[in-house]
Parts: sequence; C-alpha cells; structure tokens
Amino acid sequence: MVTRTQIIGTVLLLSHLVATAAAQAVAPQKPVRHKVGVALSGGGALGLAHIGVIQYFEEHHIPIDVVAGTSMGGLVGGFFGAGIDSRGLKRIVADTEWDVLLNPNRRYGDEVVAEKQDWNKSAGNLTLRFARRFSLPAGLNSGEALALLLSRITAGYGSLETFDDLPTPFRCVATDLVSGEAVVLSRGSLPKAMRATMALPAVFTPVQWDDKVLVDGGLVQNIPVEVTRDMGANTTIAVSVQTAPVDQNQFKSMVGILRQVASIAVVQNEKRSLRLADLVIEVNTSRFKSFDYEKSEEIIRAGYEAAQAKAKELAVFEVPADEWAAYLRQRERRTIPTPQEGRVVGVEAPDPSFQENAKAELARKLGKGETTEPQLEDAISGIVAATDAPGASYHFDKPDGGYHIEFLPRPSESVLVRPSFRFGLSSGEPSRSALLLSSTFTAAQAYKSKLLVATTLGYDPGIRTEYYRPFDGTGYFIAPGFMVERFTVNTYSGSARTTATRDRFGVSFYAGVGTWRSVQVRAGLQGGYDSYSKPIVVDGVRASSHAFANPELTWIYDSQDSGGLPHRGTRIEGSAGYSFRDTSFPYLRSAFTSFKPLSGKVSVFGIGNVASSFGTKLNYYEQFTAGGSGQLSAFRYQEFHANTLVSGGGGVIIRGPEISSLSTYPGVALWYEAGRLDLGSHGWQTAQSASTGVFFSTPLGTAGVAVSFDAAGKARCRLSLGSVGQ
Repeated sequence: MVTRTQIIGTVLLLSHLVATAAAQAVAPQKPVRHKVGVALSGGGALGLAHIGVIQYFEEHHIPIDVVAGTSMGGLVGGFFGAGIDSRGLKRIVADTEWDVLLNPNRRYGDEVVAEKQDWNKSAGNLTLRFARRFSLPAGLNSGEALALLLSRITAGYGSLETFDDLPTPFRCVATDLVSGEAVVLSRGSLPKAMRATMALPAVFTPVQWDDKVLVDGGLVQNIPVEVTRDMGANTTIAVSVQTAPVDQNQFKSMVGILRQVASIAVVQNEKRSLRLADLVIEVNTSRFKSFDYEKSEEIIRAGYEAAQAKAKELAVFEVPADEWAAYLRQRERRTIPTPQEGRVVGVEAPDPSFQENAKAELARKLGKGETTEPQLEDAISGIVAATDAPGASYHFDKPDGGYHIEFLPRPSESVLVRPSFRFGLSSGEPSRSALLLSSTFTAAQAYKSKLLVATTLGYDPGIRTEYYRPFDGTGYFIAPGFMVERFTVNTYSGSARTTATRDRFGVSFYAGVGTWRSVQVRAGLQGGYDSYSKPIVVDGVRASSHAFANPELTWIYDSQDSGGLPHRGTRIEGSAGYSFRDTSFPYLRSAFTSFKPLSGKVSVFGIGNVASSFGTKLNYYEQFTAGGSGQLSAFRYQEFHANTLVSGGGGVIIRGPEISSLSTYPGVALWYEAGRLDLGSHGWQTAQSASTGVFFSTPLGTAGVAVSFDAAGKARCRLSLGSVGQ
C-alpha cells in the first residue's frame, strides 16, 4: 500500500527533474566546431603564397583539421601536415637552393670524378638527356635533389599506415598517365607522394607507383576541394593563386600556343573545384612568374594579405585561446621529430644487382654504426650521380631504428651529352674554336659502369673513349680506352707564325681507386703511334713519326663547384711516367687551381702549373708549352716551348648583380702570373703577366674579355669562350 509520504517524495522528485530539464533547455548550448579542410592549389613559385595564408590562420587561431594540395600546394600541404608551422615553412623556403632543386642540368660537383678528367671535362653546365636510341627522356630533371629535400623534412614518418596519422591529415593529387585519371595519394611513402604531385610533365621524370605512372596532379585537379570533402571536412576553404593575364602576342609561337593549351585544362578543372568550395581565398600573384622563387617573401606576403582581405568571412572559424592551445597540443603529440642519426637498415632498388652493389657501397662508406643525415644524403647523392639513377628517397623507421633507402628505377639506357664551346681570339695568334661533346652512356642494368666519349669538332679535332668499369660496390676500377686526336703546335718568330701538327692513334688501359666525385688515382699504360706533319729538329733532337708506350701514374682531385667559372673548391690533376719512343724521356705534369669565397660576391683564387722532363731534351712536338689564357696571359698562345716549366699566380673575382635576361652573374677578375721556363739552347727565362677581365658563365662555357700586360708594359687583349684557364 502506497503511503502518503511516498506520494509526496515522488512528486518532489518529478518536480526536480522537470525543473532541471527546463533549466538545461534554457541554458545556451556550446556550438559544435565545424571540421575545416583547406585545399591548396598548384602554381610553381606562386604556391608559396599558401604559407602566408597558413600564417594568417595561425595568428587568428583558425584550426586546419585536414589539408590537401596539388603540385606546390602538395609540397606546402605535406610539410604542414607533417607538423611544420608557417615559421618552419618560411625557413625551408629560405634555406632551399631553388635553382639547384629545379635545374635540369647536373651539378658539376655531383659528377663522378672519372667524368672530370681534363680530356672529357665539360666547361658548360648544359646537360642533354636521352634514353634508348637517343630518344628524348621522360623528363629533363630527375628530381633527385627534390626527393632528398622531401625525405630530409619528412624522414620521421616512414612507419605511417596512412597519411591520416600525420599531425594534420593530408592528401595530395597526382595524374596517372596510364588511365588519365586523378590519383589521390593517402598512404605509402610520404616524400614519394609529394614528389609525384610535383612531377611537372616534361620537366620532372614521372614517378612509378605500383601499376601507375604519376605526374603533376594539376592536369586533372589543381585545387583538390573534392578531396578535402572526402576527408570529412564540413567546411572547405580553397586557396587559389592568380596568374598573369593571357597576352595574345604569346600565340605567335608554337611554344606559347602549347603552353596555353596545357593551361586551359588546369583552368577548367579549377573552375569546377572552386564551385564546390565554401570559401575561396584568391591570392593576387599576377605580378609574379611561376619560377620567381627568389621573390618568395613577397609571394608569401601576398598570401597573408589575401587571407586578411577575407577576415570577416574567416572570423567565424576562429576558436578561443584554450581551444587553440588544445589544437596545437594535439598536433604536437602526433609530430615525430626528424632523427639526428641512425643506421642504414634497408636498401631497395628494382634491380637486384643494383641493390646489392648499393648496399655494399653504403656499408663501405657509412659503416654499420650510426650515421648522420648529411652523411647519408652525401652517400645517396654520390651513388645517384655515379649510376645515373633517376633519384632516391629515404625515411627513418622507428621500430627498426634506422634509415630505409629506395632508389628509383632507371627504365632504359641512359645517355648524357654535355656540350661546350671553346673559342680564343687575340692579335698575332691563331683563332681557335671547337665544339666539345662529352658523352656518358650507361646500360640499363649497369651499376657504375659507363662508356665515356669525348668528341672535339674544330680546332684540334679528335675522339677519345674510355670504358669505366668499377668492381661492384668497391672503390676499385679498370678503364680501357682508345684515342684518335690531333694536336696543333704553333711557333712564333717576330710576327711570323709556323704551324705543325701531331696526329695520335692510341689505346690505353688503367686500373685505379676512386669511383666517387672528388678523388681518383690510377696507374696504367698508354701506347700507340704519333704521326708528325714536319720532321723538325730542335736542340739536336729530330722529331720523326714513331710508336710510343707511356707507363704512368695519374691523379685527380676536384672539389670545385663548376667546370667553367668556379666559386669554391680545389682542382689538382697530373701524371708522371716514362715515355718510351725514339728519344725516350721521363715526365711530370700537374696543374692546380683553387677558389676560396670570402663572401657571396668575392672569391680569391690561386693557379699553378708544373711540367718537366727532368733535364732530358724533348722533341719539338713533345715539349711543354705555355702562353695564352690562364697561363701567362700576356703572351701569345704556345709562345713558350720548354723542357721544364713552372708557373703560378693568384687573383680575385668580384661577382656583380645578376643579368636577369641572361640568368648569369658577371665577374670582374684581377690576377697575376709568373713563370720560369727552360727553353733549351735559349736557356732559362722568366715571364710575368698581370691581367684584368670580365667573365660570366654561359650554358656552353665561361665567356670573357681580358687585357693582360707583360713586364715591359706591352698589352694584349683576348676574347675567349670556354673554361677559365683554357
């Protein structure tokens, strides 16, 4: 039976519950924050504006919950997804050598030392790439420098199951050349995915991804709004960069027409994507070009100002300080710092032989212990340069406690041709012009083995080849070769000049150590037949055609940054041996140049040459010569013929402002040289030269004009194209 007390208690309880519910209904509800996704467009250097937009978001406490990007937007978005804020992104941009990153030509410093020998060293920086049967390559730039940059910054994220596990979930878009469709990359190698979204067709080589061949995603989805929606974003903010208005005059050339045809597809897919965005931030970058990386600060500022112009619309996404702090803590918890060092625990390459050789070489260079990231990258880039592989990426696997390296496949034979041009003109001496083609042929299955061919057309024509064959992943090699070449010798008597020639037909065989970029020592034999145009007699030694055999030791050390006009580094090359012929003699030849930068604009340099037959009188054609550009410049080309000569000097180069229309920096040089020469029956002679000149680098060599004065004050003006000292 229900008592009166129970009834009263029940009524009071119900009254309390009703009152509580009513109070909760009246109290304001905390709004649920929308999940914000940001879609970043491609656009080359213009895409750096995304950093300014991210900076504005950070300053105004606007969380980015998911990010997707294409091309440069994929690069910025990938770095942001990996936990790097706007300040870190600005540091990356400032520290990156964009001209190196995007340069289709190989850096001279990265070339294997066998390709820097005097007979095949290219003075220019132009590299023509070909594939099998001299077909054009899949791209001008292998992207090796880009792959290492991406690997370095994202190294800690190698063990991710999906890009959703990044501090900010990330996607990037690439285009599959096989299907012609957009490919959204959401898992796998993060640096490889970012490399794929930036693989601009015909500029960067495509990226092989399972059964797909990937290039820049801008062809199909330049602003990936659809991707951010698929990632669960309730609100999508698209960031679009504006290009310069189309000029009708550009349609007067085939290149201009093709460029615009390619951009039409990008413009149309952008329009489709932008219609799906909830908010669009348009950045006015029309005053910039897509390769204006040196204007990065201005471009980033333009992005910030574009976001600022949308302040009213963006204000609704701002969160209180405590919520912003929680957002930052969540990103920080998921951020994996880049390791300072680790062991190499995995090496992958499509070809098993390449993989085993690379493993052996990395073990030899780095050992089995801990290695730093700079040491690792130096080793990787050395292998890439020596093997002509398209590139490599790496990541740090925390469970394994070490680095995993992946070399990209070389799909076919590799053919590199580095053309350069030599030209010299001065009063009272012969003008000399020649086209040089330094070529490297690498078989598809080769590791470091390659065929080197140097062809000269013009003054002193000839062809010389060498099959450079290292032993697996070791530093040892053999190098058989042959040569057919002409050497012109000039003699002066007052204003009269006499010319004679030596035609050499020979073979060579060397064995040595040094298969990387800077140093090599080899020993071997060079033999053949010298055919002289005239039987000239000098100091009782008659020059007549004959066979010869030269056992010798050769050496080369080259750490310079250019084969034409270096800014830094040292080069020493020489040989010593004994020449068996009708009049045999011992010999030593060595040349030295060293450049040291004092600042970004000023470098000092030293030069030196030594050549000697150790007292033996040489025939006319084998005598050492001096005179001309880079070796006693105040005198005529080959004005001195000596049995022994020693010369040296030094100077300074001051680099001027860039000539933007030529993409080069002129340099004003001042230098002094002095030499001591054994002229046989004429005795020893001392020669001095002081010079000044203006030089600048071109793709085909260093061009310049110089005025030199001898000790008597006689002046000589010289125009040259080639390397300094040529």
